[in-house]
Amino acid sequence: MPSTSLNRSLEYISKNKERFLQDFRTLLKQPSVSAQKVGIEDCARIVKKQMEMAGVKTKILPVKNGNPVVFGEAMSKSSSKTLLIYGHYDVQPPEPLEKWVSGPFDAKLTGRKIVSRGAADSKNNVTSFIKAAESFLKATGDVPLNLKFIVEGEEEIGSPHLPGFVEENAERLKADSVVCYDGDFDETGRAKISLGVKGLLYVELRCRKAREDLHSSYAPLAENPAWRLVWAMSTIKSPDDRILVKGWYDDVERFSPVQSRLLGKVPFRGQNLLKEWGLKSFLMARTKREALRRYMTEPTCTICGFKTGYIGEGSKTVLPGSAMLKIDFRLVYNQNPRKQLRLLKEHLDSHGFDDIQVRGLGFIEPSFTRPSAPIALAAEKAARIAYGSSAVVIPRNPASGPDYLFTKRLGMDSIWTGSGPPSAYSRAHAPNEYTTTEDFINGIRYIASIIECYASIR
Repeated sequence: MPSTSLNRSLEYISKNKERFLQDFRTLLKQPSVSAQKVGIEDCARIVKKQMEMAGVKTKILPVKNGNPVVFGEAMSKSSSKTLLIYGHYDVQPPEPLEKWVSGPFDAKLTGRKIVSRGAADSKNNVTSFIKAAESFLKATGDVPLNLKFIVEGEEEIGSPHLPGFVEENAERLKADSVVCYDGDFDETGRAKISLGVKGLLYVELRCRKAREDLHSSYAPLAENPAWRLVWAMSTIKSPDDRILVKGWYDDVERFSPVQSRLLGKVPFRGQNLLKEWGLKSFLMARTKREALRRYMTEPTCTICGFKTGYIGEGSKTVLPGSAMLKIDFRLVYNQNPRKQLRLLKEHLDSHGFDDIQVRGLGFIEPSFTRPSAPIALAAEKAARIAYGSSAVVIPRNPASGPDYLFTKRLGMDSIWTGSGPPSAYSRAHAPNEYTTTEDFINGIRYIASIIECYASIR
């Protein structure tokens, strides 16, 4: 049964849901595209203002050469335990704009659906934990434990400056556990709790030959940089989806028996995903369970974009002077992105591709938290309170985030969870991203319940 303080908090949430929705839409209407450096400082100020209105002591902390971090703190009168909650206020670029049913920052409300960039990833979650803190402070005059909030503005570009910020502010960020409130629901509609995330190495490859594009009749005379990148990629990954870089799998830590048992309990409605994506089958998997295992446990190599020559309407017979492609590698425990970058460079050089420039753009280490961690147990209990159903606990989130800074650098247990439609359906990172009013309000109830349940664990 919920405690008295949680009951009062939940009642406050119910009474103020219209105002909470209004504040959520205010945040959504402010662009904050980190990749394009659009609206970042203005958005940080809105987050700060909303925290302060909630009763949270707040500062905007500058980050050298990076986007500012909003830091908030609410000290408890009754507990010495501290919970750090992480989120991000930046969003993905909205392009292609013509695909949106309304302006990407209009925060249009149609029935129960709110369509906006950031609606599902992740301004809904940021607003939720701010309002959860307010619900305790305004309804009870206290918070169940000390709360610290860190809201960054670079998650969507790989959090490049967050490691330095965490190192410089390690004392300020000290806590007993962490909730990275940047997740979504499981596809079954239940809360999802991730005990770690995959890492990420994001790389740009460039090759230049002629000073400019040439007439394609010169193909026998001039090297084609696009072919150089195509041939290079054919040495990096095989048709059976295996990465061919020497030593790539050396540091992969296989799932423990406990993790394997958790994986066996994860529901996976593969047909729903295939229908949503317009596909007939999963890659290199004969069954849904095999697809799930590969999704959770295997490193990946993905060409994210390829730019060269002429790509407009009709034909133009050119020989490109330069070519560029971007790749992301998802990494599993205990691969290190900087080591993997070195292996990639050595691989290209050894295969005769020393004319290709390799630039690392993103480095995120994988993370891990034990299933028995108190914060994980508290979140499971909170899900039952907030949603009336058990959570789906997954041993590893196949996406990536800066969770390792809390688990590896600061030595804390951390979970990755959140609210809102599953990313496969919410169109996160795509046009017409959305959440629902019900999911948003329930997300406030969920993080408030996590706060209370973690405070009560001895």
